[in-house]
Amino acid sequence: MSSSEAVSTTFSELLRSNQTTMSSKSTNLDIKELVEELAQKVVQKFKDSPSSERLLVGVAGVPGSGKSTLAVPLAERINRLLDSSSSSADKGKEPEIAVCVGMDGWHCTRAELDLFEDPAEARRRRGAHHTFNSTSFLTFLSSLRVQPTPDSAPLHFPTFSHELKDPSPSPFPIYAHNKIVVIEGLYLFLDLPPWNQSKDWWSLKIWLDVPAEMARTRLVNRHLQTGIEASSEDAERRVDGSDMLNGEAIKDNLIEPDVVVLVREVDGVVMFGIE
Repeated sequence: MSSSEAVSTTFSELLRSNQTTMSSKSTNLDIKELVEELAQKVVQKFKDSPSSERLLVGVAGVPGSGKSTLAVPLAERINRLLDSSSSSADKGKEPEIAVCVGMDGWHCTRAELDLFEDPAEARRRRGAHHTFNSTSFLTFLSSLRVQPTPDSAPLHFPTFSHELKDPSPSPFPIYAHNKIVVIEGLYLFLDLPPWNQSKDWWSLKIWLDVPAEMARTRLVNRHLQTGIEASSEDAERRVDGSDMLNGEAIKDNLIEPDVVVLVREVDGVVMFGIE
């Protein structure tokens, strides 16, 4: 076992033992305070980095952990902090530095799933790591690492259309001035090939640690509210037969993150801590 594998295994065992409690560096934060602390960390790293470098900030967690809930306002707050630090003459005029990208755009299409050895099982397990186009996603990440110049062509990427139930091109490409890319997704830190090719590409790895039952409740409610399932029984069956299995696979094979965000309910209120 390599040293990196040993570290990853140790972190996975820590998650399993439920030792990640609220005894963290910052505790009892609300979402606004959490975003502020993380945004300050990213902005400082950006200012300390060469001006030609693009930062890749990963936000990962199991299904139902709140990845997009954190990643979108994080990118927005980073932009406001950078704008406030610019000269008074440039305030509000500079293009946004940070953008947010979700890896859901790299889901295999339904047509591609039908080419799997067991199409019915592939559709049922859609969302598992083998039902994503990992090659295309890693190519995208690799392209982001190329130092952009003013003449660099925009980088196009897919997003997920819930209307089409398949990926579709994003109308907003990544431009040369987007020097901070916040990416949220399930498998960013998965320590299995080919996903782990990117483990050293991240400028900052943020992991959302949420209790399994809390994530399960969120997912059941989500499937009901979005109309994916019509009954609680069907929603629970879907969650237990797919989402929770995906979460277990991630926690069992997790590259150690730089920052662990503890997501907990305190007297019915969702609070956060930072390790």
